[in-house]
Amino acid sequence: MLWSLLLFVITISILVTIHEFGHFYVARLCQVQVECFSIGFGKKLWSHKFSSGTELVIAMIPLGGYVKMLNTRSTALSSNSNSNSNSNSNSNSLAFDQKKIWQRASIIFAGPFANFVLALISYWIIFLMGVNVYPVKIKEVIPNTPASTIAIPVGAELETIDNIKIETWQDVNLALISLMGKNDMSFTYIDGTNNSDQKKEVKKSVDISNWYFDIEKDSAITAFGFVPKEVEIYPIVSKIVSGSAAERAGLRVGDKIIGYNDQLYTNWHDFSNTIKKAQTMTLKVNRENKEIYLTLEPTVQKNGEGVVGLYPTTDVKVVQYGFFEGFNKGIAQTALTTKLTIRSLYQLLTGVIGLEHISGPITIAKGAGQTASYGFTSYLYFLAFISISLGVINLVPLPILDGGHLVFLLLEKIRGRTLSNKAQERFSRIGFFLLMVIMGIALFNDILRL
Repeated sequence: MLWSLLLFVITISILVTIHEFGHFYVARLCQVQVECFSIGFGKKLWSHKFSSGTELVIAMIPLGGYVKMLNTRSTALSSNSNSNSNSNSNSNSLAFDQKKIWQRASIIFAGPFANFVLALISYWIIFLMGVNVYPVKIKEVIPNTPASTIAIPVGAELETIDNIKIETWQDVNLALISLMGKNDMSFTYIDGTNNSDQKKEVKKSVDISNWYFDIEKDSAITAFGFVPKEVEIYPIVSKIVSGSAAERAGLRVGDKIIGYNDQLYTNWHDFSNTIKKAQTMTLKVNRENKEIYLTLEPTVQKNGEGVVGLYPTTDVKVVQYGFFEGFNKGIAQTALTTKLTIRSLYQLLTGVIGLEHISGPITIAKGAGQTASYGFTSYLYFLAFISISLGVINLVPLPILDGGHLVFLLLEKIRGRTLSNKAQERFSRIGFFLLMVIMGIALFNDILRL
């Protein structure tokens, strides 16, 4: 829990800082006086005032932040805090409310846009580092599911779902979730039942008008009827750890394990379990079309299990993209995740997804801790997803959010004059109440999931 709490604070701080920096940066470009840039709420822990007049503040409660701008109407722009902004400056030309509508709209939109940019950079780093790619193939189809209503051959490799390009099973899961509430869907797959020279792309349509599942309890993949094919593991040595039992036994990269302890090799799971028994093994190996026998003595770990230090060959490939190619992939992934997030939000508003699926800070904290424990790449995926979610939510036309401020500007453009302070305050109170209700539901759901 402490690890999750620490990662939650770090994650929220990153997201808030980037979001508010978007507001700040564009405000400065539009020559608006920024009086305060605060990361967090409550008591000041640290502050510094720059020569430009902007005070940078680190506050005690790291669950939000705000940018306070000079405003002759004494209203503040803040996507996360609804903080009031008071200015005694007589230089109206530097005030936010004295700028043109397109400038104010740019400043407001810059916060959510910065979150999308953060997601793009995260995905870009992931693709530069390299991603694990393996065929998204179907092992079998579950009876009495939407997928069972059409003939899908075992071993078919999914290509697209509703025109969304599929590269991983995570893509499949997100795409299927976003389709709930629709009447039908289409997908394409590669039919690999024949030989490789005769593989063809097949397109199918499925009626999903009566399809529904509980996203908290069920997987969208299995609920739809797909059983993913496991990663293929071949008994061919791809890597040997230096100084390991495998190296001492004389194993080499490229050796194919035919059998062990006078029995034929059947699968990697059984072979691995035999190694864990930490007993001396006799291996039958094919090396350059010759059969040889080697004695393998596993190293015993503290838990009593054996380990030998060799890696098999799999159909998982590590694809590392170039600088510009990775950037283009990052744009595509950001666009796809944004599209699916908007779809999910629409499903929530229309009742396709129930309110019980709204998540709050506790779930985010748990998610941050879990993904970080899986590695840096997993955490970057999580950070990108949460950043996009924050960007999309902030564009919802709720008065207290950035989307609500954009609506105010649209009304000003149509009416030819701004809404009165009293009207804006009334709408903001309504927005604040609705936001508190949603946050209350999210926190209640988090507690139920503990």
